[in-house]
Amino acid sequence: MMNRFAQLLFWAGRYMERAENHARLIDVNYHMRHEIRGNQYDQDYVWEKLVAAVGDVSGFKANHARANERTVLHFLTFESSNSNSIYSLTQQTRSNILTLRQLLPSELWEIVNSFYLWLKDQDVHKVMLQSPYMFYQRVREWVLLFNGAADSMMIREQEWHFIQAGKYLERTVNTARILHNISVNLLNDSDYNQDQNHYHRMIVLLKSVGGYEAFRKFHANDVTFAKVLEFLLLNPSFPRSIHFALTSLESYLKVIKQEDYDYTRLSVKAILAGLVDRHSEHGESDLLHDLLRSCNQLGYSISKTFFQEEIVGA
Repeated sequence: MMNRFAQLLFWAGRYMERAENHARLIDVNYHMRHEIRGNQYDQDYVWEKLVAAVGDVSGFKANHARANERTVLHFLTFESSNSNSIYSLTQQTRSNILTLRQLLPSELWEIVNSFYLWLKDQDVHKVMLQSPYMFYQRVREWVLLFNGAADSMMIREQEWHFIQAGKYLERTVNTARILHNISVNLLNDSDYNQDQNHYHRMIVLLKSVGGYEAFRKFHANDVTFAKVLEFLLLNPSFPRSIHFALTSLESYLKVIKQEDYDYTRLSVKAILAGLVDRHSEHGESDLLHDLLRSCNQLGYSISKTFFQEEIVGA
């Protein structure tokens, strides 16, 4: 497969996963604001932390003087100048799939195109008039529809493996970023040791990665940061854990190109080994910072190995 086509497929997988991640984070954050008991500044701070959770603080501040409900929802959902807004991610996915239509089932194009046209007709005002929960749930459903169509219709050849590799790399980065952001916030918060507050934040964290019900199957109501961290880092059967995502990523990379795989394979195994060796140590923030940096380096090495180009969409 041409490097350019492979790169477009890889980034289509990343973009759709990122859009779904943003929609879930926004939805959880939107409902969490009802738990805030304080002045408007306290509620605005929650929205500011949401921007930090997706790693776009500098881009947001360049366009908006203040973080509040409307400015953050617009920036993360509709702002065309933000390459990581849900609108921009969907638009870029549509462009990639259009270029690759001859390689993919026609249903994938129809889903992405319909998603884009629906989203193009929305704005923050319409979202606020209707239920924001229903809007972001609909975004997630579009992504699930795309993934389901790919899963049920694509031949398991290189096109499929590149989309899946992009999806699982993006999932690894997203989970690592959320964990790191939560860890830093907890360490800097004087209320960290208050049990009720701590419990609530762990529930929010689990829901942010779609892991609340899965966590309860393993740990019932034993909701502590140590248990949640271990679950999201090392659980081998939860699809959004770092361990599961990296293991899946490795399997797809290995199938794609055996002869060029050694360097990337070692990088994945090194990250997993580091998690197993260090997860019980103190200094979770340092571990998560190193994990996030390793994931970004892994993305760079994948681009060099398979596309012979530097990352273009991160």
